[in-house]
Amino acid sequence: MSLRLDDRVTELPGVGPKLGARLADALGIRTIGDLLHHYPRRHQDAGEVLDLSQVAEDEPATLIGEILDWSTRRTRTRGKGRQLDIAEARVRQASGAIFHATFFNQRWRANQLPPGTVAAFSGTVKRFRSSLQLRSPEVQRLGQVSAGLDAASAAERLRHQRLLAVYPAVDGLPSFKLAELVEAALESLSPLEDWLPASLLDRFDLVDLDTAVRGIHLPPDPVTRDAARHRLVFDELFALQLGLQWRRVRLEADTLGVDNRPVEGGRTDAFLDALPFPPTGAQLRAFEGIGEDLARLRPMHRLLQGDVGSGKTVVAVWTMLNAVDRGRQAALMVPTEVLAEQHHRTLTELLAPLGVNVLDGIRVELLTSSATTAQRRRILGELLSGQVDVVVGTHALLEEGVRFADLGVVVIDEQHRFGVSQRVQLKEKSVADASPAGPGGDGEARATLPDVLVMTATPIPRSLALTLYGDLDVTVLEELPPGREPITTQLITPAEAHRRDALYRFIREEAGQGRGTYVVCPFVEPSDTLPGTSAIEEHQRLAREVFPDLEVELVHGRMPSDAKDAAMGRFRAGEAHVLVATTVIEVGVDMPHATIMVIEDAERFGISQLHQLRGRVGRGGGRSFCVLFAGWNAELGDDAAERLAAVADSTDGFLLAEADLHIRGAGQLFGQKQSGLPDLRIADLLRDLEVVGTTRDLARDVVAADPDLSEHARLRTEVLARYDGGLDAFAALETG
Repeated sequence: MSLRLDDRVTELPGVGPKLGARLADALGIRTIGDLLHHYPRRHQDAGEVLDLSQVAEDEPATLIGEILDWSTRRTRTRGKGRQLDIAEARVRQASGAIFHATFFNQRWRANQLPPGTVAAFSGTVKRFRSSLQLRSPEVQRLGQVSAGLDAASAAERLRHQRLLAVYPAVDGLPSFKLAELVEAALESLSPLEDWLPASLLDRFDLVDLDTAVRGIHLPPDPVTRDAARHRLVFDELFALQLGLQWRRVRLEADTLGVDNRPVEGGRTDAFLDALPFPPTGAQLRAFEGIGEDLARLRPMHRLLQGDVGSGKTVVAVWTMLNAVDRGRQAALMVPTEVLAEQHHRTLTELLAPLGVNVLDGIRVELLTSSATTAQRRRILGELLSGQVDVVVGTHALLEEGVRFADLGVVVIDEQHRFGVSQRVQLKEKSVADASPAGPGGDGEARATLPDVLVMTATPIPRSLALTLYGDLDVTVLEELPPGREPITTQLITPAEAHRRDALYRFIREEAGQGRGTYVVCPFVEPSDTLPGTSAIEEHQRLAREVFPDLEVELVHGRMPSDAKDAAMGRFRAGEAHVLVATTVIEVGVDMPHATIMVIEDAERFGISQLHQLRGRVGRGGGRSFCVLFAGWNAELGDDAAERLAAVADSTDGFLLAEADLHIRGAGQLFGQKQSGLPDLRIADLLRDLEVVGTTRDLARDVVAADPDLSEHARLRTEVLARYDGGLDAFAALETG
């Protein structure tokens, strides 16, 4: 029987409806292709297969044999009084020699490896009484005697395949069972047709697809395994990047950008001249790159990322002023009202030297869902007439009824990845329309799209930025403006609870100097199911018991907007000394006098959140501090301890982003399919960074030369197969 990748996995001998359903439900394996794309998570080196006559005590060895029977016993450990379960298998080699494999507190081994099982046992050889023994060896099941595989034939087979694949497994589907299914599938699989042209295989020194698939599952040696992995990693990343570039071209088809090139002696120059400090080198490089984008015929689609306090707002304002200089409007879209209000205030202050909301000055307005009917009606009318130059708002800017006279630049801030199709939505809100004849005079109408700058203060590892944002140009602000000192961060564990009193004394001293403190809690209210510090209770405790002589305010997401604004206003004015809050203050909140950030139950926050929260202090220059209280309500897991140690040891957001990627893995960072990107099954964005960059550049070149991939039918088919639902569904995600 000859199998193909799209055949159902139930076509394999021994895979009936019950096992087929288990494979589908637990691992998503429905076809032979799914099974072969379930790659090994590692390969166990079985080393040289030995006979008992060849082994030496206290030396590592791999021994193959048939399990004859099991014995179990329970004993007490010396001095501890605890009981220890011992399960011991008696194993017979092809020569008839007997050895024992001993496992501690693993009674389940007898069920996993019943008598008649042929397996490879790898470990250090010991002598116990009169017999040789492997203690807690690694085990790879090779088959069953009843299925026709004996110890001699297993040993012979393993001599030609020392690297044993270890697969991601679940209860009821152990790695050895998956290995058996994969081997059976490969034995019956028709040779795989390659989707990459021979020219690319030669150019990038890649093995063919059939060799790669067989080599990753049954490698005879590390060289074969590594070559197979490299080819499959290249495939994953190249197909992903092709989809990103193809989507970008398709969604921008028949569109033009607008001419927002910088005007010499315009408002942008006046704005920079009025800044109290010169731009950093990174900001100057950003101006240059963005300025080139603004002058191109195609719309700008650029990601601006920088660490906390790196000066992204200045770059955003400069970008928007280029549109204003050209007689167009600019919009700044943010995810929350708190952030919108903060940005509106910041923009008003930064643009004050140019004149804001005065005769001949720049008109800046704020539009959120909290605007009154009268305010909304006035702002909408002035946007439509072109009287408003810059508008700051939330998703309210996308609502029906919001129209612009001539929208030239859109800046989207903080983790809201609006894609190309959102620009189409925004274009439809503009009264000004397209060039009727296009740049080449071909007579075809072309829609105009505004230039878009996507900002994030959450540093993204280069590898992830090139993947998640493969269809954007990327600008990084890697320098901090003058006057910003690194924030001193301390991690306090439950064993150091006495340090809390010293911290409270320091907070009181800072308050006496006119400086403020944030106290961030993971929850708004107490919870029975998720124990931890709540903002409401902590506010009451601090106000009544700890700082009765200070003003302590409270802010959380469930409060009415006017109450939040009032509390933030009092803290900003220095009338309140301590602000207890949830993560509502995570991004954008700028209180220059705040110098201390206290985070309760810090283990409940991710690295990115902790770094963002820490960035809320020290914005006025001088020394500032962050204190992470950990583990008060729960035992710290390994991941949590690693996260907190990373944040305490470094204030470099990009190093922390790399640590986050290492700890959590890329799978979680992609997040709930919001990206619409294919899953990464074998590529590792840290390990394979060079391949990420190579495939991104290659995909750009291919799509630039063949925008619809009509001349690359196999590439087109592969991309559509890997993007769930096809590229149309992927593009549609951008409008959701």
